[in-house]
Amino acid sequence: MSDPDPATAWALTRAIATRRYVNVMIAEADGVVRSNSYPRKYPVVSPTPPATPWTIDLTDHAGVFRFAAFDLDAKRAEDHEQAAEDLGVLVRILRAENVPHVVCRSSPTGGYHVWVPLAGAHKPLMQQLAAAARAVLPSLDHGLLCNDRTGAVRPPLTPHARGGASTVMDGDVDELRTEAATTGDLLRVVAALRELRPTPDPAHQAPTGPVDHSHRTHRQLPTWGADHMATVAGGADPSRTGYLCLLAAAVAGWSLQDVEHAARTAPGMEHYRTRNSPTGGRELRTASEAASRLRRQWEKAQERAAAYRYAPRDRTERDLSELQGIVATAEAMMTAFRVSPGRWARAEADLHDSTILTALSWLSLRAGARDVAAPLRTLATVTGIPSTTVDRALRRLRSAGWITRVAVADGLDAAVWRVSERFSTTDIQDGPLHDMTARPPAELFDARSAVLRELEDRLDAGRHDVFTRAGLGPTARRAYEALSLQAGTEEVVSGRAGLPLSRVRAALTRLRRHGLITRTRDGWRRRLRDQRGRVARALGVDGILRRREQQYNNEREQWSWWNAETAHQAGKRSRRRTPATPQPVLFRLTDDRGGPESWPAYPRGADGRGDHRAAMRYVRAGALQQLRDSELAA
Repeated sequence: MSDPDPATAWALTRAIATRRYVNVMIAEADGVVRSNSYPRKYPVVSPTPPATPWTIDLTDHAGVFRFAAFDLDAKRAEDHEQAAEDLGVLVRILRAENVPHVVCRSSPTGGYHVWVPLAGAHKPLMQQLAAAARAVLPSLDHGLLCNDRTGAVRPPLTPHARGGASTVMDGDVDELRTEAATTGDLLRVVAALRELRPTPDPAHQAPTGPVDHSHRTHRQLPTWGADHMATVAGGADPSRTGYLCLLAAAVAGWSLQDVEHAARTAPGMEHYRTRNSPTGGRELRTASEAASRLRRQWEKAQERAAAYRYAPRDRTERDLSELQGIVATAEAMMTAFRVSPGRWARAEADLHDSTILTALSWLSLRAGARDVAAPLRTLATVTGIPSTTVDRALRRLRSAGWITRVAVADGLDAAVWRVSERFSTTDIQDGPLHDMTARPPAELFDARSAVLRELEDRLDAGRHDVFTRAGLGPTARRAYEALSLQAGTEEVVSGRAGLPLSRVRAALTRLRRHGLITRTRDGWRRRLRDQRGRVARALGVDGILRRREQQYNNEREQWSWWNAETAHQAGKRSRRRTPATPQPVLFRLTDDRGGPESWPAYPRGADGRGDHRAAMRYVRAGALQQLRDSELAA
């Protein structure tokens, strides 16, 4: 398709412009446009178009929105797929609600603009729309939807600074000349988006479409995973459904061969057989493309499953005031990391402190409770930081008042922690507490979902062997985490990471040298294929976190055994063994020590004291059942 004629583009712009001017780029002395900004005003009444690309404001002079513009960003090659999937979800919703819209490919390099003409919408409603869409569409620039001051977008058909133009893929641009979508239309779109909003606990995520109850997997899955695996055609959001299928498979211990087998026929795995077309349908993937995408997503699902095993159950209070505070604290904490590098990025210990705070905030948001039980070894596993380092970080954070220990560890009960409200003190002190503007429940859950996703992305990006101290270290980890969403210049990465520019440059150079990131004309970004495993093997650190987690599991097992022994010696009924991760020892017989779930006698030395070294040898060898049998046989 040839690029639209500038005169045609300008005629459309003049017809739909919300103000008396458009915003225009400025070319440099050599005639080339290099800055992605539109500082100059150009009158709409001019019969000739500007010589450089232009945008129109989304609001009129009174600040009322006349357009909703969904900008699905795809600056990186790996973003194209996500943007296309998000486009399919959005188009299906708009069609189902009979909302007029126009779909444009924003530029030859990728990305989409979805235009919805409005009969006039005020900012509070657009904020609801932005929050609901943000929770469902990862590639969306949600701020543009509700920016009533500087929100502006290139209209359909207009040229792009790097060549090409915004081309119409679906819809009739003449619909943009008429104010069409009403407040009621937008509210229905908001409600439809909220039905697709991810839940903190995947076990509570309802399928987004009809379920084929006749479908059976070849291996067992959690009940919630089986429902998603049987969702016809992947439901309303095939990408999200496919990911939940992989997460359930990872939690159930499936192998890559198992998920490849399921991807051939399982209804919920439609995303790994077909891809979204610009008009909202599906088209077949090539065999190589399908296999490559499945492998990449499987690796991500396995990483997320490691944290899922330790995630607390969602206990959101009926009174949402507590959740309001948790979300506000988490948002303020992430802001503090960016704007206060002197506190959170000065030294290696500061980087560890911020990572532990991120994990505690994730646990709190996930549970919907300020006070969360956080075992030392669970925090170590979730963050990829050694348990001894986690302990020191907790002590520093507690001494500085950033966290509070609500309850000390007691036996098998872990210490209970609370993230301090110091992060959100500024907001709270703006006025009396009862005057604070609380988010409505639906908007609060939208914000919670978005913040939770950002925290999980950070933890998943940094929890890897390659970023252990023997590998590339915590500074490289922080820089890599800052590239988790989109590419950016060194200055942008510095701002996201909360690191001084000099340290960011050094970290990016190391990451590039090892092939973890690459540089494009848009800035730094991660490579399409995750290279962390390869680099970890090259550095000789592959398997460090896996060995640590196994050691932590052994230590939990031994600690539970010792607690059961001391309870028995004291004449108390020992607690049913509930290790943090499923590794049951199903004792087949019973005796006076209790039921079939009880522990054998703890090893003791000649002096009668517990022999902890011998106990650990039994645990590591997985020999507790044999020890139980030999004890009863004697």
